[in-house]
Amino acid sequence: MLDFLRAWLFPPACVACDAPGLALCAGCEPHPTESVEFAVDRTPGFALGFYEGALREAIVAMKRGERDPLDAFAALLAARAPLHDGVVVPVPTSRGRAAQRGFDQSVELARRLAARGAARCAEPLLKRGGPQAGRGRAGRLAARGRFRLRHGAGVPLDVILLDDVCTTGATLRDAAACLRAAGARVRRFVVLARTEE
Repeated sequence: MLDFLRAWLFPPACVACDAPGLALCAGCEPHPTESVEFAVDRTPGFALGFYEGALREAIVAMKRGERDPLDAFAALLAARAPLHDGVVVPVPTSRGRAAQRGFDQSVELARRLAARGAARCAEPLLKRGGPQAGRGRAGRLAARGRFRLRHGAGVPLDVILLDDVCTTGATLRDAAACLRAAGARVRRFVVLARTEE
């Protein structure tokens, strides 16, 4: 009901050009040829594009608590990301960040992908500690042990880890280590954007 009222009072518009409709319109969304393939410790990764332009604007809006980009991102991931070889597991944000935004962006994306029938999802991970934002490269790479399993959570055998942005790969590496220690095979990383290093 609240989402309906919010959409009625403040109809969604493209974050880049203000066109009415999706938060990332067809003219501003990354083109399929802009997708990025990468690897973190030999595990393949996929991003809709580099963390720049309209894609960056939409991600930043989402990180500031705007929900409108979630549906646009879910549609793009459902159409373009390789989601067939495992169960999507979102990389959760800290409880503090989720409380500030009113939602956890990776969890919401995974749920929207499942609702679209694009993938199955599971939410076995919990994050402890603060966010990576503001840390330098060395600090990001040194951060370890920030994830644990929910009590009693089942861990899928084949996993696709889902996050918003991949910078150094430290967060993906850390979440993957937690899941692998529980017996999962992390097949792939899927993110909205990859930073250029």
